[in-house]
This record gives sequence, structure tokens and C-alpha cells, in this order.
Amino acid sequence: MTETGESVGAVSPFRFLGRSLFVDVALPWLTVRILEAHGVPTVWALAVAALFPGASTLLSWVYGRRVEAIGIAVFVTILLGIAMALISDEVRFGLLKAAPAFGLFGLACLASLLMPRPLMFFVARHFQTAGDPARAAEWNARMEVAGFRHAMRVITTVWGVVCVLEAVLGFAAAFLLPVHTAIVAEPALGIASVVGLLVWTTAYARARQARARQTPAAAS
Repeated sequence: MTETGESVGAVSPFRFLGRSLFVDVALPWLTVRILEAHGVPTVWALAVAALFPGASTLLSWVYGRRVEAIGIAVFVTILLGIAMALISDEVRFGLLKAAPAFGLFGLACLASLLMPRPLMFFVARHFQTAGDPARAAEWNARMEVAGFRHAMRVITTVWGVVCVLEAVLGFAAAFLLPVHTAIVAEPALGIASVVGLLVWTTAYARARQARARQTPAAAS
């Protein structure tokens, strides 16, 4: 159990990367290409392609017995984007998948810095304690330690800034790039952001652990 909550990045970044590239990028892109080749309008092809990331989120919930807030937010975003695309006949709305959810999460992170407990404290506690009341109480008590409070604020700040930047780039990719490029670029930006954040969070936690071990030795 690490001081800074290394479990924020408990999901293997490389396992996440491989699964996401296949489900969120490769399968939707191939689906759109195949359906368009058979005369299906792009907006309807995108609606069908959205079934893959949507089904992945639902299956993770059913088999993992755990609701992931970000995954659900992305799923809702996909549904809303497809609905708007079908209603307005503007295919660009159907390209938005991760960006709106990332933007909302990033803004929530930054806003939570005004509170005694920043958002990533709760995210880390969710993964670290697995719903165990005793472990949750222990985790809550850590907020009395100045170093732990600082670490939670740093992690929350980095996640907030990166998620907001991802949202800006995601919207730009969806509305400015050619459609078939945006199909790949928009979700790829989200995947790269999550992998980068997981790797950085793990490295940050380990660096703090290493410094904590060296401090008593230096004092002696």
C-alpha cells in the first residue's frame, strides 16, 4: 500500500492500451469502412461502430461487478453524440466519444482543489479499499498527513489539466480532421491520455516512496 495511492493506476497501462486500441479504434474504423463500402450512410455506420466501445463498457460492468464512472460517462457521451448526429444529420457529433467525458472529469478535478479532499483522493480510495469500511477509514485518516495531502493535490492537478487538454484536442480532432482520420484520432487521444496518466501516477507514487525511505537514513 503506497503513501500516494499507487492504486490510482492499478489498471495495467499496457493491458488497457491493447484492449482499447482494438475495441475503441480498430473495430469502429473497420466497421465504418465496411458499412460505407456497402452503401450505408456514414452517420449510421458510426452509430453501429459505437456499439463496440459501448458494449465493452457494459461488459466490464457486468463481469467486473464494478461501475466505473469514467467508462459510464464515455458510454453516455457516445449515445448522446450518435443521437445528435442522427437528429441533425451532422456526422461530426457521432465522432465524439471520450472528449466530453474527459473535459467534465478534468474540470471536476480542478474544481475539487478548492475542497479539503480533492477528487483523485476519492478515486484512489475507491480502488485501494475495494469497499472495505476499515480500509476506507484508514485511507481517510491519511489526509491528516501533510505529505499525503500534497500528493493527492498534485495528482488531482495533473489529471485535471491533462483531461481538459485531451478534451480540447478531442473536440478539435472530431470537428477539424477528415472523418476517417477523426474516427481514429479522437479515441486514440483519450487512450494515450489515460495510459500516460497511469504511467505517470505510478512513477510519481514510487518516487515518493523512494524519497520517504531515504529521509530516515539521511537523518540518521
